[in-house]
Amino acid sequence: MGLGEKKEIVARYILQGLKRDHALSVAGISKHQYYHKPRKGKRGRKPSVHTLRIAPDEDNVERVDDTLVVDEIHQFHQDPDTDYGYRKMTFALMALGFIINHKKVYRLMKKALLLKDRHQKAAREFVKYRKVLPSLPLEVLEMDIKFVWIERDRKHAFVLTVIDTFTRVVIGRITAFSINQHVVKQLWTKIIENYLQPYDCLNRQIAIEIRNDNDSRFIATSVQKFFKENQICQVFTHPYTPQENGHIESFHAILSKKLRRYVFWSLQDLEQCLVLFYEKYNNHRLHSSTLYLPPMVFWQCWNEGLVQVDVNQKQRKIKFKSLMPYQQLSGKMNLREVSCPQPKPLDGVEDENKIEMNGAVSFPPAGRAGLKPSV
Repeated sequence: MGLGEKKEIVARYILQGLKRDHALSVAGISKHQYYHKPRKGKRGRKPSVHTLRIAPDEDNVERVDDTLVVDEIHQFHQDPDTDYGYRKMTFALMALGFIINHKKVYRLMKKALLLKDRHQKAAREFVKYRKVLPSLPLEVLEMDIKFVWIERDRKHAFVLTVIDTFTRVVIGRITAFSINQHVVKQLWTKIIENYLQPYDCLNRQIAIEIRNDNDSRFIATSVQKFFKENQICQVFTHPYTPQENGHIESFHAILSKKLRRYVFWSLQDLEQCLVLFYEKYNNHRLHSSTLYLPPMVFWQCWNEGLVQVDVNQKQRKIKFKSLMPYQQLSGKMNLREVSCPQPKPLDGVEDENKIEMNGAVSFPPAGRAGLKPSV
């Protein structure tokens, strides 16, 4: 018998002349239960309709309507490359100065029908034993090749990419119909000149490691000799274990999501698309592995001492902690209004015939990684 039925029995006894306390005793309920009336509607405080935002000058905090927050979310979703879920969208809004948490972003996106389908990651074996644990930029690099179909020429183009596993910054790429060992050395010559030398890896005593699979272009004798001459340790992954090169594989998944929306008629069309994509990836697109910051912004914050790094060798984990509130990015490194630090240009190759192949690249080894101290 439910509480409502017992209340009806008590009321009927009282109407028949029985005293209230006796009627309650017969029904087996207390006075509080009999007189209690539950509130209508949902309990608790009503959801807020305003959000605090730090003004661009950082002098005061203003209160804006939630419709403005939803408009910002719509603006992010208009670009397929920034079509974030609610967690990554939270950090994107915080970087614009909004004082907001993921719970409210989830509520607003759910009400506006902007939530994305839940993504279930497939379980992988042996990854925890083969994780890369770099402690600073340019310590562990990864490279791989992706194939893209070109309709006019009826053949695949090759996209060779080199990524830094610590900052997730793409530091070099080449696009061509044919990539051989000489092209690989040509790309790495530019990487050494544009990144490794300016970063002064010699004085920093950075032992640079490059990871790649067993592609014939990478295992070529001249390529291995090139890396040895420049004091770069080349490590090959085991066959059928892409998780050992997981960072570049993850990047290729992002790149595939971008490229599958298009059909490329010529190599020039592909190159134009890649120029915009790589620039947006390095400077604007949020990355969950870099504190929900664009890779180049994360690198700048790390150089300024705004990122704390904790490496757990026993559990094979690396954790980052931001020492600056995300709202302070607004007005300093705003993802829209303030230009982010620009990387070195990633030159693509438009045609295989334009690549100069003069045999081995003459790059004198000097100290670690062939790096001369920058003047």
